[in-house]
Amino acid sequence: MVNLLIQVLTLISGLVVNFVIPGLYGLDAYGEFIKANVLVFLFQKLLDIINEQLLASVKPEHILVTSLFMASLIFLLFSGLSLIVDLGNPLLLSAMLLSSACLLSLFGLRLHRWIVAYLIIFLAVFSVSMFIGHQKIWSLSIVDILLLTNLIPCLFALAVLFTHGARLPIGKQLLSTFQQVIALLPRMISITLVFNLFTNILPFILSQTLPVGELGLFRVIVSIIQSATSLFPINVRAVFVAFISGGQRQDQYRIIMSVALLYFALVGLSGYAMGWLLPQYSGYLALLPCLPVLYWAVITERYLVASGLQRKVIIANITIGVLAVAGMLLFVKGLKDAELFYSLGFSAYLMTLHLLCRPGIRLPVIFWVSILSPLAITLKNINIIWGVLYMCSLLIIAVWTLRLRPADFRTLRF
Repeated sequence: MVNLLIQVLTLISGLVVNFVIPGLYGLDAYGEFIKANVLVFLFQKLLDIINEQLLASVKPEHILVTSLFMASLIFLLFSGLSLIVDLGNPLLLSAMLLSSACLLSLFGLRLHRWIVAYLIIFLAVFSVSMFIGHQKIWSLSIVDILLLTNLIPCLFALAVLFTHGARLPIGKQLLSTFQQVIALLPRMISITLVFNLFTNILPFILSQTLPVGELGLFRVIVSIIQSATSLFPINVRAVFVAFISGGQRQDQYRIIMSVALLYFALVGLSGYAMGWLLPQYSGYLALLPCLPVLYWAVITERYLVASGLQRKVIIANITIGVLAVAGMLLFVKGLKDAELFYSLGFSAYLMTLHLLCRPGIRLPVIFWVSILSPLAITLKNINIIWGVLYMCSLLIIAVWTLRLRPADFRTLRF
C-alpha cells in the first residue's frame, strides 16, 4: 500500500511540475526556460540514472554519502565546462543533484513512509511557491520555484537519513567505497547512455533549431511518456531492489512485464478516449504508443543488470547510442521528426536488449510491441484508430500470448 502511495505521489509530482509550470507560464516561457537549462537536466538525469546502479553495488547505509560524492564530481564537471560556455543555472543543478541523492538513499534504506513525507513536502512547497509567484505576492521565476521545491524537502530528507541509518564509511572503507564507485563510473555511464540521449541530448539538439513554443511542447509530450515509470503502480526502484535480492527473479520478470503490458494498453486506450473527447489536448498524446515500449525497456534493463549481464546491456547502449547520435544530427529537423525518432530509438533499444540477452519473453512478441509502436505514431496523423488497434493488440498479447492470469497479480511482491 505504501509503495502504491509513493507511486501516486511521484506521478503527481512529475505531472504538476511538467504541466502546471507550462500551463501557468505558457509554452513560450517554458520553452525559454528549457532552452536555457536543458543541460542542467542532462547533468541531473546523468546522476539520477548512474546513481541508481549504486543500489546493486553499495551498502544501503553508504548510498547517501556515495551518491553525494558522485553529485560533487558531476557538479565540478558542470562548473568547469560553464567557464567555457553557458550550461544553465548552477544553483538549480546543485539543488536537483542533492534531491536525487537524498531520494535514492531513502529508497536504498527502504524508508518508504519517509519517502511519502518527502513527496508531500515537495508538492506542498511547489504549490505554495507557484501560488506566491502567480499571484505576484513575491516575484518568483521558474528557476526560483524549482530551487525552493527541491531544496526544502532535501533539508528534511537529510535529517531523516542521518537519524535512520545513513552512515559515512570510515578510514579504508571510505577510500575503498570511493575507489569502487570511480571504477564503476564508465560502466554506469555506458549503461545509461540511451536514456540520457533521448531524455536530454535530443531536447538540447532541438533547442538549437525549434521555436521555443515547439520546444516546450516537445518537452511536455516527452514528460508524459517518461512518466510511464511513475504511472505504473509499482516503483521501478522497488522492482530493481527486488530483482537484486534474487528470489524467483525470472518469474517476477515475466509477471511484471505481462501486467505492465496490460496496464499500459488500458492507459493508452484511456488516453485516446480523452483525446477524442477533448481534441484540444490530443497533441500532447502524440507518443502514447511509446508508453509500453519505454517501460518494458526500463524493466528489461534493470533485470539484466541485476542478473549480472551488464556487459551486454553496455553493448546495447553503445550500439543504439552511436546510431542515435548520427540520426539526431542528420534526420531530426522538426517536432514530428523528433516524435518519431524518440519512438524508434526506444523500440530499437528494447529489441537490441532482447536479441543480445534473451531474458525470457519470446522474440516475436518483442518485435510486435516494438515495431508497431512507431508505426502507430506515424499513422496517427491519418487516423487515431491505428493507435487504438495497437493498444487492443497489446491486451490480446498480455492475456493470450503471455498467459497473464488473476493469480499473477497476487504473486507480485515488490
